[in-house]
This record gives sequence, structure tokens and C-alpha cells, in this order.
Amino acid sequence: MTPSKQPIDFLIYLILFGSAVFVNKYVLSVLNFTYPTIFQGWQTLVGGLLLRVLLSNKCLSVSATDLDKPGFISLLPSFLFFSAGIVASSKALAGLSVPVYLCLQNSLGGLLYLVEVAPGFRGGAGPLLASLAVVVSAAATVLADIDMTFSDSPYFWMLVHLACVGVQTLHSRIADARYGDVDRLYFSYIFSVVVLAPASLYLEEAFEVLHFPHALRYDFYAGCLLSGVLGLFLNLSSMKVRQQAYFSGVDASGRLVTSLLALGTFTDVTTVPVKILITTNFVSSVFVPVPAVKELEFVNEASEPLKEGV
Repeated sequence: MTPSKQPIDFLIYLILFGSAVFVNKYVLSVLNFTYPTIFQGWQTLVGGLLLRVLLSNKCLSVSATDLDKPGFISLLPSFLFFSAGIVASSKALAGLSVPVYLCLQNSLGGLLYLVEVAPGFRGGAGPLLASLAVVVSAAATVLADIDMTFSDSPYFWMLVHLACVGVQTLHSRIADARYGDVDRLYFSYIFSVVVLAPASLYLEEAFEVLHFPHALRYDFYAGCLLSGVLGLFLNLSSMKVRQQAYFSGVDASGRLVTSLLALGTFTDVTTVPVKILITTNFVSSVFVPVPAVKELEFVNEASEPLKEGV
């Protein structure tokens, strides 16, 4: 990425991030669409079809790699944790305020950094202390909600979501090296559609959704469509800017701005102590380095596309 394009790419990322959070929160909380297998199945269907179109028309600087049997076996854990993670994420966001949700998401970066760097005392004291502050402030934010019942609460589903994303991130480092981030995202979309469709029948959400009171509202259909489109482009944008300098600061600033806007948009009530903890969390996350992942092929626009079926 050239320096002149970096601010534009960061701006695109921030707009996509804030828009995706707001659209998902609106559908899940305001419209109260509490059918995660249906919602996430629709998102991954839209995202998968759109990504297939982008790859077929060479709109991205990578080509899809064919998924063979060894590749499927290698990537299967990633597919499973991806599907479980997005369903848990929907259940968490439906019950948590946007600032709390984003604060708890930050804790994963801090934990991954501590697991990777702290045992060897590498990385310097600054990032280490920042990671500790992020994790502690996130835990304190949960504990500050003294009236919560953890069983089947949004906090429980947030914990499941973070665990799935964490394992998926670590697994990406040992997965079949032939498959880049775009490949894994595309096949994860396909796998999720295949898995969530029968799951919605087994959990009877496919039948319950027939009685959804807002099923004929245009904003409901627009929100569901936008959630899939924004989710795809947010993933692609994140892959592009994640390894760039200043990403931690840009991401933390975007989360803070999104949280402030959400406080004035949604009716979630957040106490003053929780607001202080969340602010501490966001400020500390600026100094937490992004966990190392495989190099993204399409970040370097001069690189050659992957060969089909390699």
C-alpha cells in the first residue's frame, strides 16, 4: 500500500466498520430479529455469492484456490469456529450495548498478544502493560454489571465468540499455506451456509421466523441485505489494512467514535463507571500490536495472483 493511499484505505475501513456495527445492531436489537442461524446464514449466503462474483470477474488481485481433500481437512477447524463464532456474535450483540460489545472484542487482541509475547518477555513493557490494561478493563466491564446472570446471557455468548475467533486466528498460522485469507473467507462462507441451513430447521428458527412481526418492513430487508454486503467488504478491508502502521490507533479510534455515536442512537443504558472502563480499554488498545498472521497476498498490489488449483 502506498503512503498516499493509506489514509483513504483507513477511512474506508472505518466507514465499513461503523456501518456494519450499526446495521447489525439495528436488525438484532431494534427490530429484535433474534434468529441467529437465519440471520448469519443469510449474511454468509450474500457474502459468499458476492465474493464469488468478485473473484470470477477478477476484481481482487488474488484468484480462488481449489479446495481439495487435504485442504478441506486442514481448514475444517477454521470453518467450524467461524460458523460458531458468527452465531455467538449475533446473540451477544443483540443483548449488549455497542460500547460494551466492542470493548470485549478488544480483549481478544490483548490476550493473543500476552499469550504470544509475554512468556518470552519480548515486545517491551509498553505494549505488555497496554495489553494487560485492555484485558483487565474488559473483565471489569463485565463484573460491573452486577445484576447479570451469566447462564445463557449475552456475556456467555460473547465469551463463546471470542474463544472461536481466538482459536480461528491461531489455527490460521498452521493451516494449509496454499489458502490465503480470501480463500478461507470464501470457503468459510460456503461451509456456514451449508451448516446453518439445517441448523435453523433443527432449532426450529426456520419455523419461528414465519411469525416475525417486522417481516414485511422495507428496513428489515434493507438491513439484512446490507449486513451481508458490509460484512464482506469489512473483512476484505480489514485484510488490507490490518498489517499497516498505525492500524491499532485507527481501529481503536473508530471503535471509540462508533461507541459514542451508538450511545446517542440506541437506547442501551451504560453507567458512568462502565463508560470509564470502556474508555480506558479503547485508549489502551491503541498501544497493543496487532497479532501476527500470515502475510496477505493481495495487500501488495504488485504481487502475482495465485494460480488456479495450486
